[in-house]
Amino acid sequence: MQITDLRIRNFKSIKEMHISGIENALILVGKNDTGKTAVLDAVRAVGGDYTVKEEDFRESFPNVEIRVELRITSDDLKRFHRFGLVSSYRRYEAWYRDFCRKLPSYQPDESPAEEGRDAGTGGILAFEFTVNREGRVRYSDGHQKNNRYIPLIFPHIYFMDAQRNLEKFQDDLLLMQEDDLLKQMRSGCCMFDMAKECNRCFSCIGLISKKTTEELNAFEAAKLLEYKLYNLNLDTFSRKVNKNFRKNGGRDEIIYSMNLDIERTLAVTADVRLAGYQEKRPAGSMGKGMRSIYMLSLLETYEEEGMENADIIMVEDPEIFLHPKLQKVSGDILYRLSRKNQVMFSTHSPNLLSNFNSRQIRQVFLNEDGLSEVKEKTDISAVLDDLGYSANDLMNVNFVFIVEGKQDKSRLPLLIRKYYSETYDSEGNLSRIAIITTNSCTNIKTYANLKYMNQVYIKDNFLMIRDGDGKDSEELKSQLCRYYAQRNEEDVDRLPRVTEKNVLILRYYSFENYFLDPKVMAEIGIIDSEEQFYRIFLEKWREYLWRLRSGRRLVEVIGHDLENEQDVEQHMEDIRIHMRGHNLYDIFYGRYKENEQEILGRYIDAAPREDFADILDSIDRFIYFESRKKKESELLSGE
Repeated sequence: MQITDLRIRNFKSIKEMHISGIENALILVGKNDTGKTAVLDAVRAVGGDYTVKEEDFRESFPNVEIRVELRITSDDLKRFHRFGLVSSYRRYEAWYRDFCRKLPSYQPDESPAEEGRDAGTGGILAFEFTVNREGRVRYSDGHQKNNRYIPLIFPHIYFMDAQRNLEKFQDDLLLMQEDDLLKQMRSGCCMFDMAKECNRCFSCIGLISKKTTEELNAFEAAKLLEYKLYNLNLDTFSRKVNKNFRKNGGRDEIIYSMNLDIERTLAVTADVRLAGYQEKRPAGSMGKGMRSIYMLSLLETYEEEGMENADIIMVEDPEIFLHPKLQKVSGDILYRLSRKNQVMFSTHSPNLLSNFNSRQIRQVFLNEDGLSEVKEKTDISAVLDDLGYSANDLMNVNFVFIVEGKQDKSRLPLLIRKYYSETYDSEGNLSRIAIITTNSCTNIKTYANLKYMNQVYIKDNFLMIRDGDGKDSEELKSQLCRYYAQRNEEDVDRLPRVTEKNVLILRYYSFENYFLDPKVMAEIGIIDSEEQFYRIFLEKWREYLWRLRSGRRLVEVIGHDLENEQDVEQHMEDIRIHMRGHNLYDIFYGRYKENEQEILGRYIDAAPREDFADILDSIDRFIYFESRKKKESELLSGE
């Protein structure tokens, strides 16, 4: 789920504000006291996470009105059905009909009657949240003054306030970490049908214990649940939180334990152990900066294995209390979280924005009457200037590569070194060539670099390299060119023209897949023989690769499952085009992390040019490299 349209009336400094076309991230920028927090609080009010107070009303106390359009996917519908939300019908088709009847403002994307479509392909739910001076709350959908089913399906909100208050945030999130069975026991519903209330038959206990119900007392049952259903999960979850916490800059150890107090049965507490010490202290005693990183790490760990698009993650000024380096870490975490859930935050820091695109950033300002408004079109140039972007990184550079992924930044130079001369200085560094990494070819970082290329006269001497992702390369290339053509029409500062020459959509799923030629791998000793590659791949395919989204797509493309090693050999090109590279690359190269550059350099030296033809042909089109192509004799001699 995600909010796609938001209209706020008569709330705090907002008389009327409309934000349309909201994507998986909504980032609010603007000066202090312009109303950024008011937008976040409005969404929180709709989700039940914020209580509208008397001082939040406008003069003369008109009702607060917040109109929302909420996109619901087919996966959301299946989740609602699984948990018995809105309707208790067990058969999905009957449940979906009842869902549509009880939520009449829900507009499905497609009619279930259309050929080949299941009931419930997703759609938009529109409603209006209102609250009056007496505190009476209503969810109106145009058919009922108050539809009680709307708040049941609204996304859960995880909110990090400016003070980084930890207790409620942590308790809510750790409660969500419980197994489904424990959630059912807590909620009082039946283990076999979550839509029904438990009648205390306890027949479910036999499924999780060798004991019979007659042998169990209440305390034994709680202990069994703690050990079987919770502690194992908690231990695994704890390791994952600590892994992310340390990756994101934390040094201490987070320790979870369970409280069996009768008033807080199975409640989880979190402590922190200082690095090098045995003594524990409450997690809430951490400084606010490290508390911010812990809270984001906790969210990241939960969302790694959580359900997609089930929550809204909201942060007020993620950069406060953080060193600039940790601000960048915080921005990276929020971007990763936005891949699976909707993220909303306010910020004044440039370090938070580099991963996001211009459509996700909205400028909030005060009009002449001192009321909060949002600009219809975000002035990206003004935002970039305000955020302090500069062209320093592009000075003394003749050509720029923009690549998706940090790993590509270290692999592309290996190709350049082999096939082009005068590209390295005496110290072994790239000379007059910049390789800029980005998470997306349409995000703010890419836009900023294109903008400053014009200022330092690089003009069209750049190449964006985007992963193929198993999609139509010509269509992806056209989309990217059209995107920047539209940006050029909208923005004051002219960007260099992005033509098809400036865009390379990789032939294979990602850069890693270029290093998966079994013949070359056997030649340099990565595998003993080509046959070993096919055998290992088939083993991993049967183990888990077939379940991946890219694996399922591969089966669709070739029309059948991979059944033997000959099948794998026959479809190697399809595998490299449609299988996600990271999953395959680590199978064969994972043990070479420490000397990866050396191994890949040997691979490139042994591989024929045609293995990298689409990359090299795209580079050759630029005069800068055309004149620096090594001759065949130089390639053979390794000069």
